[in-house]
Parts: sequence; structure tokens; C-alpha cells
Amino acid sequence: MARTGPWFNHLDGIEQQFEVMVEINALEENDRENKKFMKMLRDICDVVRDAEKKSTPELPAVIEKAHTVLERLLKFAYSEDGLYKEHLRCFAYSDDYPVVEDSLKMAGKRSDIIEAFMSFYTQFLYPGAERPALPKFAKTASWPKSPRPHPLTTRLSRFRSGIPINVNDSTPRAQLIYQARAEIKQDALSAPSAMTMSSNGSVIAMAAAGGYKSRDPVLRILRFVKDDEDGSERLSGVRRDPGLSNVAHELAMDDERTLIFLADHDRIKSFRWSLDAEDGLPNVHTMNSEREYDGPLVVLPGGRLLRAGKGKAALWNLDTLETHQDNPGKLIGEGKVNTDNSWRDADSKDIEQSSGSKATSIVAFADDPEYHPAVCHWHQPTGLLLCAERMRTTEGFSCVAIDIEHGGRRVTRYLGHGHDAEKFATSPNEPNVFWTAGADGFARMFDVRRPLPVLTFDTGAQSDACAGIVWIHPDGIPTLFTGGERTAQIRLWDIRARACVYELSTGNNAVSHLLWDDRRTTLIASTDRDGAFTMGPKKYRQAKIPRWATWKAAREEAEAYQKAQAASHGPGNEDNTSGGDEKDGPDAQSDDDVVAEEEENEDEDEDEENPDDIDEEESRYRKWPTSAYHNERFYGYAYNAGQSVLRRPSTFIYRQLCLAHFEFPQCDTASSRIPVGNYRERVTSYRG
Repeated sequence: MARTGPWFNHLDGIEQQFEVMVEINALEENDRENKKFMKMLRDICDVVRDAEKKSTPELPAVIEKAHTVLERLLKFAYSEDGLYKEHLRCFAYSDDYPVVEDSLKMAGKRSDIIEAFMSFYTQFLYPGAERPALPKFAKTASWPKSPRPHPLTTRLSRFRSGIPINVNDSTPRAQLIYQARAEIKQDALSAPSAMTMSSNGSVIAMAAAGGYKSRDPVLRILRFVKDDEDGSERLSGVRRDPGLSNVAHELAMDDERTLIFLADHDRIKSFRWSLDAEDGLPNVHTMNSEREYDGPLVVLPGGRLLRAGKGKAALWNLDTLETHQDNPGKLIGEGKVNTDNSWRDADSKDIEQSSGSKATSIVAFADDPEYHPAVCHWHQPTGLLLCAERMRTTEGFSCVAIDIEHGGRRVTRYLGHGHDAEKFATSPNEPNVFWTAGADGFARMFDVRRPLPVLTFDTGAQSDACAGIVWIHPDGIPTLFTGGERTAQIRLWDIRARACVYELSTGNNAVSHLLWDDRRTTLIASTDRDGAFTMGPKKYRQAKIPRWATWKAAREEAEAYQKAQAASHGPGNEDNTSGGDEKDGPDAQSDDDVVAEEEENEDEDEDEENPDDIDEEESRYRKWPTSAYHNERFYGYAYNAGQSVLRRPSTFIYRQLCLAHFEFPQCDTASSRIPVGNYRERVTSYRG
């Protein structure tokens, strides 16, 4: 029965308006900026907020009606004849619940195109003419003109002008993070399709592809181990073929049972991990997904594993399942696995043949038998399962909270996504809040009890997806990290200030996954070069490395700082290795100095390339991607990764270890003296 009332009437009116505008083609010919279309989307959200504000008992029905209308409009927007091919602008915002943009505007990949035009202009169109001024959007100051809050701020960071850093000595851990005092390490490996980490940060698990034409599944784990030479920690890996018939894309970890779960469409396998590398990764369970439960894996309390499917989810009680250790050599399940859909050789000895244990129980999604989650996250404080669809499989954008423990009913529907919600982020510090990373380039903050986002960060500027998200609370300060694909960077957002504070370089690589190791105060990012270059093959040009962006410049700066610190802590000087924030080295700036310098630079033209500023010797052996989002002058060290890497870009070391003594426990002695990291090894490897 059709509902009536002011909210339903308004939503019906918006839907009818949309139908008329589509019929007369008004959304395409007479609405170049799609203002009419975007207004309809915003009006739908305003109806929901009004119903919520007035605490109407009809709110759940209003939300469902709004969802139906939004889905219809969004499907049209992304259809073949629709208005958008990639990124839709944010529409679920208001004055009280804003969308926040990065204060730094830049040309990005268009910078090389602009540079080529300028060269063509002065050489061919008007030989000898004065070089025309760059358009405002293409003017981005070089790194030396950007703020740098501390001498140990990594050169692979870029701070935003005019954004105050609201941390001090009373929040030492947050101070290290917000000042980007990071030592950066990396390890080269194949890009993972899925990645997760144990709660104590002792083990990182990754699912990847390997072998001929990347047809073989790979399970890799990385452990932090002590280096025998200097006592610092390094990553040590173990890799094995999991015995699945296809490459796995779903991954989960059970810390209590030290199990890693890996799944393809047919089966789920578990492997026991330990901190002893000699123990390997023994296969414990094999579970049968019956090709019906092909969605994400979620570890639930009480030793249960969930795998989502269309309209329902399967659960396995791990403690009651048969294991491969019970009867070594015996297959688990009824008969052998069906390999008719395998990309591997059907007779491959690497495919373990067990069909697997069937699910202990099935939970149907009571409110939507067609709902097919592509992403799931167990929200421990509420005991709800956060789920999101993928447009390419369901043609939907639905994000919901499901109560698995009470019949699979939908508790809340979350509106406002303009594309897929690809990842969730939660924190025990704020049990009623979660974040989503959107394929439309927005990170959205939700209250679990409310249907619309309460805060939105524009991480992609309508050109990039939000590929990774991490939400942390160092010293109680809410902080968000987001990762970009085409923009090839990691941004830190201050949630209190509602601003982007800085970004970290990924060496022109796209971010695919972000993890946070709270024990080591370390941000872990998986990056891949191909994701940042979606417009064809990656091409290179001769690099133009400024003198201040070389390893030599970084080393000289670090040595000068080290001498200044040694002098300040000499005889008769008070030792400050464990106290306040020292700012007596080169490039040291107080917050007032930073703001004053920013105001002074605002009136200056951003510097264009100065031939005398280029280090010819360094540039001679270096290449730079022609379509890179950042040029060589954007960061304090010109770095190009050149291949898939696993980065530890934010190993924020406690100040008493790094300020006075420059000691980085997780770094070797040579690189620890320079606030860049061990990028020099990568640069040397890819010369020419």
C-alpha cells in the first residue's frame, strides 16, 4: 500500500520530476553542470534529514522510499546514456554536515600537458616570446615553499598552507604523526588482492596471484623480526600455495585461534600462523562455499566464520569442523572439489582435492532476499554486520547494517554514497561511528544510528577513488588516513579541524590497501604502479631533479641538524632528549613562523622551473613517468617507485629516540640519519 504524508509526497514529486526531465531530455541538453540532477539528489537527502529531525515514527519507511528513488537516479547517472562515466559530485551534505575539500588545488596529471604547451608556445607559435603566465589552477609551489613543521618531518611529505597543527608536548604520539616525523621503509612484492593484519600487529596476511599468467593463488604472511646486525625490526615473509583451484580474493584472520582464512569461489581454507618462521603455514580447515556463498569473509565471536552470498550468509562453527590434522592425507567433505571453473590446470598437483565441510548454519537476509554484499565489516561495539554492494554485480549502491544474531534483519540503511562503498573503518575509541571509503572519491563518516553521513572528506577531487582508509586516535585525537589511486598519495585528515594536514608520497604508485599497526605506530600501505596509470601504458621522460630534492641535499641537511643537536646538548647545556619540542635545527619552524611564511608566500607567484636549479648529474640517470600526478618538485625528495611495493610510510618513532639521537629502531644506521627513509636503495635500482 502506498504511503502518504509530506515526506512521501515530496519524494514522489522528485521521482516524477526526474521522469519528466528524462523524457524531454532536459538533464543532458539544458543542464551542462547537471545542477538540476544534483539538486534532486540533495533534495532527497534533505527530506530524510527533515523526517529524522522531527523524529517521525515513519522514518524507516521514509529512508526506504528515499533509497528507492536514489537508486533509480544513480543507475541513470552511470548508465550508458547517463550523465557520469566515473565520479559523481557529493550530494549528501548540508551546512551542519559538510563536505570538506583539500585546501591544496593542483593540476595533477595535467601539469605535463601544460608544460608541453608552454614549450610549444615559446618555440614554435611565437619564437622568442616571453613565456605566458601559468593558469592559476596549474600553479603549485615547489616543496621548499611549503610548510615544514619540524626538521625531522620527512621530505616525502607535503604540508598544507594555513592549516594549524593542533598537537603539543602533552600529546607526544600525535605530535610525531601530525608533524610527519616518519622514517619510511619498503619491500618489493607482487600487489595483493586482499590484505589484513593481526590485532597486535605481529603478522600481515596477503592474498595474491602468481605463476604463469598470474593464475595461481598465493598466500603470503609477513612478520616483524629483529635484525641481528642492529636490533631494528624488519619484515620477513613466508609464502605458500594454498591449494585452491582459483586465485583468492577474500581474506580474514582469527587472532584467538591464530588462523588465516583464504577463499576463492568454491572453497575456504584456513592456515595456522605463528611467529616462528620454521612452523610454516599448515592447512587446518577446508570449507565448502558451494559456489553460492562467494562474498566476503568475516570472523564472528564464538569461533564462527561467516561468508556472505546472495540473500543469505553461511556460518561455520570452527571448533566442530574436521581438520586436516585429524586424519592426515584424508580428504575433507563429500568427494573431490569440482575444478571445471579453474584457471589452473585441472590435473595440477598443487590443487588440494578436498571438497570441504559444509556450513554449520545458514542465515537469510530477512528484509532483502536479493541483497548481495561485496564488502562486510563486523562492528564489534554494536554486534552488527556492516555491508555494502558493488554496482558492477548488483547494480546497487546499498550500504546497510544487518543483525546476524537475530534472524539477519536489516537494522539501518545508510544513504549518501554516489558509488560503491569499498572499505569500512572503525575504532574502539568511538563505538557509534564508522567511516566508508567510496569509489566516488569521498570518505564518509556515519553515526551507526543515523541514515546519512555526518561528515564527508573529498579525497579524490572528482578524479580519483578513495582506495584505502584508516581511522586512529593517537593520544585520543581522531585522525583519518586516506589513500589515492590516480593521485598516488596518502593524506592525513584532522577530523577536529576538518582539514587535510599533509600528504605522503607513494613514489607515483597507486594505493590499494592501508593498515595501521598501533603497537609500532606504523602505517602500512600496499601500492601498485599500474593503478596510478589507467590511461594506457606507463611512459617515461627524462627526469628534472632539483638540487634540493636529491639524496645529497637530504644527507647534508640531516648532518647539519645532527651537529646542531650535538652542540645544544654539549657540556653546560640541559639535556632535552625526553622533554619538549626542540626547534633549534635547520629549517626549524614554530607554528607562528609557519603561518607567517605561508601568508608571505601567498602573494608570491609560484615558482616555475629554473634551469639553474636542476641537478644535471642526478637527472641524467633518472626517469619520471610522463603522466605522473606529481612532478619532481612537489616533495622534498624526488622519488619514483617503479614497481609494486609494500610500504611502511609512517613509522612514527617516539621523539626521545629520534630528536636528539636520530635513532630509529626500525631503520638501519645509514638511512636513519636522513629524514627520507631507505628510498635511496630503490632509486639506485631503477636508474636509467
